[in-house]
Amino acid sequence: MSRISTQRQRERTEWLGRAEAIHAVLADHTAESIRLRTLAPASVDALEESGMFAISGAEEVGGDALHPATQMEVFAELTRADVAAGWCAMIQSMTTGLVSAHLSDDALNEVFGPSYPRVAGTANPEGEARRCDGGQRLNGRWSFASGVRHCNWVLAGARQLDRDGEPLLTESGAPRIHAVVAPTGALDLEDSWHVMGLQGTGSSHYRMHDVFVPDAFAMPFGGPNPQRGSAWFDVPTITFLCPGHAGVPLGAAQRALELLRDAATRTRFGTNTAIADRGAFQRDFGIASHRWEAARAHAIEALEWAMAKREAGEPITLADDARLRGMVAWVTDTCVEIVRFAHHSLGGAANFEEHPLQQILRDIQAASQHIFVADLAYERSGAAWLEHPPRGAL
Repeated sequence: MSRISTQRQRERTEWLGRAEAIHAVLADHTAESIRLRTLAPASVDALEESGMFAISGAEEVGGDALHPATQMEVFAELTRADVAAGWCAMIQSMTTGLVSAHLSDDALNEVFGPSYPRVAGTANPEGEARRCDGGQRLNGRWSFASGVRHCNWVLAGARQLDRDGEPLLTESGAPRIHAVVAPTGALDLEDSWHVMGLQGTGSSHYRMHDVFVPDAFAMPFGGPNPQRGSAWFDVPTITFLCPGHAGVPLGAAQRALELLRDAATRTRFGTNTAIADRGAFQRDFGIASHRWEAARAHAIEALEWAMAKREAGEPITLADDARLRGMVAWVTDTCVEIVRFAHHSLGGAANFEEHPLQQILRDIQAASQHIFVADLAYERSGAAWLEHPPRGAL
């Protein structure tokens, strides 16, 4: 085993142990998070105290900068306990990680002191940033700010305007976009998160009305050429976010298979044998289990391959980025089918709101609608395999 592999094994043992240690707290507060439509305070505290919000951050500002494959496995383990908790840990850790690497030195102490921050992120540039003396003024409405109610800051994509309110354009004529870091105290949060799945993530809309943000708090929304951080931070934004978006569906599907396995000893109405005794079920459960293992192995291999490239000093190309995002889309789709299989196989018992498998089905369906795993991911990865360079960042 190589030195790097040994180091990662020690890292994953420690951090998976930390995730397992808070498993009961997260699971016990799932219902409260759903009722509150934001992550329960006890779950937030457990994630904070175990260091889960810092695993994707640059070491220079107090982050742990775990190997991307380790990050993926930790997010999956947290999701096994509660999908909303895994989702929020993923969003807060990775968004704060982007800020840790790309925020200017002038703003660093305010955001990262005296304690490690929690940052919500909304990449879609739905609002506007208008130039003014010393900075810009933010106006507009942003959506899907997961975890914003327990965060100190938000990283918001914005379309740039000049002092007269006219759009600033790139050389190609597209709107010029950047991100701004704003305190959540300046936001008007909406009670908009009434959804079928991921209810506990609190992914509400928010508005900003003429909020002044100094120039030092503007930054790119991730991407290459960071101001700090190790090799993994010098990658495209999509690449950086892959560990989280692969980990959540893997954790949800693993938990679904566990719940089905534990319930398979019961006898369904109209039969005199347990579900687990039926050969057809054994076959289907075996196939689903192999699919989960294949998805997990694919994710780990792809992330280790990408990290090895960076450690060797090689860049993550646009084609590499497309391959990684395609991996995440396939892993997600595979895990959705596994959860559907588990829900269907359990029968009518899984239809009740209080059954955890019903909630997992809702959650993974909601997660599968994220723009990160849209069909475009397959188009871009297919273009890369065909050696036809994919275009565009998303």
